[in-house]
Amino acid sequence: MTSGRITLMNRPPHKANPDFIKAKKSLGQNFCRDQRIPDEIVRLLAPTEDHQIWEIGPGQGALTEKLAKTGAKMHLFEIDERMRPVLAQRFPKVEVTWGDFLELRDEQLPPTGERLLVCGNLPYYCGTPIIRRFLEKGPQAERIVFLLQEEVSKKAAAACNSSDYGYLSVHTAFFARTAIGSTFDPSSFVPPPKINSTILQLEPLQLNTADRERRHRALKITSLLFQQRRKMALPLLKRTFPEIVWEAKFDQQGIDYKARPENISPAQFLELFAPTEA
Repeated sequence: MTSGRITLMNRPPHKANPDFIKAKKSLGQNFCRDQRIPDEIVRLLAPTEDHQIWEIGPGQGALTEKLAKTGAKMHLFEIDERMRPVLAQRFPKVEVTWGDFLELRDEQLPPTGERLLVCGNLPYYCGTPIIRRFLEKGPQAERIVFLLQEEVSKKAAAACNSSDYGYLSVHTAFFARTAIGSTFDPSSFVPPPKINSTILQLEPLQLNTADRERRHRALKITSLLFQQRRKMALPLLKRTFPEIVWEAKFDQQGIDYKARPENISPAQFLELFAPTEA
């Protein structure tokens, strides 16, 4: 799966429901009022009756309503206690875990089936941490589809040498295949945010413990480089790790000595920072 083209969706959305619970700014809430958003998330998620779906931040159920029609087993995660009567009335058979998803311990998460799907319209402040939790710690999902702020989605799926390519791009590529869906303008939400939102699709890679450890080790050094992304990577590495012959490693990966971090691909980073065999 490769990064897709972003299309800005700015046709007039459906009229907002006047009975909406007022969004809380402290929770970063922007309720979806545009039917095209849940339609696209469900299409990209491609659930069947054999899947289990975790939806993070269902709110009043705009996406949940579409997911419930797929026949998949569902579990919701919601932080806003005001949604209890709404979700209980609309989806009485669906289990809900209440609280901040990022604060839930692994043992507090419900058991997963073999075919887990994850989705949600995430508040902008917690999108990246939630992605990192799933990619780094699991549970292993077959597909993940989130609606995020446009900048985050574009950076997560950015290719090497592009203006959006950075540490988040490398991190995501280490753990998943990515693609971006449509972009929606502020009028698709209540209240309207100040920026656009873009759908991000992830297909986590099947990695064993050794693969994950190798990626985490490479990310630590990659992070240091992107903190000075405008500087050439080779001199930075030579100053930080003078005991390593970096020129030889650059030659092995075909990396130019003048390359900046943004010119080095995820695959090259992974090999560049692989431990040297004794």
